[in-house]
Amino acid sequence: MARIVCVGLACLDYLFKVADLPAGGGKFFAENYVAAPGGPAAAASIGVATLGHEAIFLGRLGDDQVGKDLINRLSDRGVDASNVRLVGGQSSQVSAVIVDHDGERQIINYSSKLLDPDPSWLPAEIIRGADFLLVDVRWPEGAEAALKIAREGKVPSLLDADIAPVDTSTLVMSADYVVFSERGLQMFSGESDLDKGLVKAGTKADGWLAVTAGERGGFWLDDHNILQSSPAPQIEAIDTCGAGDIFHGAFAVAKAEQMDNQLAMRFASVAASLKCLTFGGSLGAPDRNAVGSLLSGMG
Repeated sequence: MARIVCVGLACLDYLFKVADLPAGGGKFFAENYVAAPGGPAAAASIGVATLGHEAIFLGRLGDDQVGKDLINRLSDRGVDASNVRLVGGQSSQVSAVIVDHDGERQIINYSSKLLDPDPSWLPAEIIRGADFLLVDVRWPEGAEAALKIAREGKVPSLLDADIAPVDTSTLVMSADYVVFSERGLQMFSGESDLDKGLVKAGTKADGWLAVTAGERGGFWLDDHNILQSSPAPQIEAIDTCGAGDIFHGAFAVAKAEQMDNQLAMRFASVAASLKCLTFGGSLGAPDRNAVGSLLSGMG
């Protein structure tokens, strides 16, 4: 069993199932509702734990009921959240997620700007003792500090490079593996074409780069700068919320298990697709048997 540390954002997602996404003002009625841990690193940690590995989440929450509830919910999903920092007098992050019948979603997130960004409290011994580190861009100070500790301790690392409100160049340069979202790559590279975007991003990074593209799967450049792809299984999506986070968690698992990059992308694509079959965000993270069964069936 590998020990994988995930550093970044945790929030409580309130998910509402509706027939169609709202297009304007008014009152709308949900067909279903569930609350689940969200946030890139936190959801990824659930993905790691559900796939059978030791998951440790490190991040900041407000010292409020939402924060305490999130810690309990993460623990219930098999994640060690005992070292989360609770910031007194501040609110934890929450999101309202509206999901339609096609699995598409709208997200309204609240993240307090008053949560102390100082990462000096991060337990270096936990990061140095990991087999793999995953960080997101939503707490850049924490990601940068964790990547530095990992690099010094020779712990391999993955950056979940989604859209960010700050420049992520230092983070991209510091990680061994960088997996962008489509919008994250466009924002970082200034290119709308995935091929050109990865090539341009590669001039600013030392690690291995890839990008996720939803139902189209994942893409990366080989040693000759030729675009390679890992198609996603064709499924009828029920809820895409958290799919990218589960992808990153599964990719971290694959690399911790010494899979090559191509197989790691296939493994992660399958895990993300299976997540989309269940309403409930991170609660749809698939177990190892489900991923292995679908992966073997794909040949």
